[in-house]
Amino acid sequence: MWKSRFVVILAVITSVLAGLDLFFVVGLESFRVLVSLAHSADLSLAVDQRDRLLRESILRMISLIDGYLLGAFMFIFGFGLYELFLADLQEARASQTSGRILQIKSLEDLKTRLGRVILIILIVEIFKDAYEVKARSPLDLLYIAATIALIGLALYLTHTPEARKEKPDQGSQDSESSKRASGDPQV
Repeated sequence: MWKSRFVVILAVITSVLAGLDLFFVVGLESFRVLVSLAHSADLSLAVDQRDRLLRESILRMISLIDGYLLGAFMFIFGFGLYELFLADLQEARASQTSGRILQIKSLEDLKTRLGRVILIILIVEIFKDAYEVKARSPLDLLYIAATIALIGLALYLTHTPEARKEKPDQGSQDSESSKRASGDPQV
């Protein structure tokens, strides 16, 4: 029964391959956008054409950010499943940079990390939509401001629990070290 967990390897492999594919495709598209951006600086084009080309290039760049974030999402998901169900990634544990991303200890931890990536993807999408919006009335500006305020609130709420978890640990270490320095025998 315990060996049935190896079914997860299919999800791990396909997730990592999807992430690699996304990075490859989005990387190629990035070069196309760079060429388009360089072409938008061509002074032989009419001003309207340059503006249109620049606007389209910027929107494509924002979409590329989404592609890269989705690729990262697939990596985090795949590696997270691997760590939860199969084995620890020893090479990742030894790396200083992966400690912030790939140390997943529970399903809740994986969901939290993936939720944050999804939130960032949504922020990028809202940024892209806000770039295209033409505010025709004060109410339109109010909607945009409310959207930005809700994004700020969402970011605050996703980062607050970590800050709360870290503060007691730091405080208890500080109080223990101050007791040691004062010569308190109960430490």
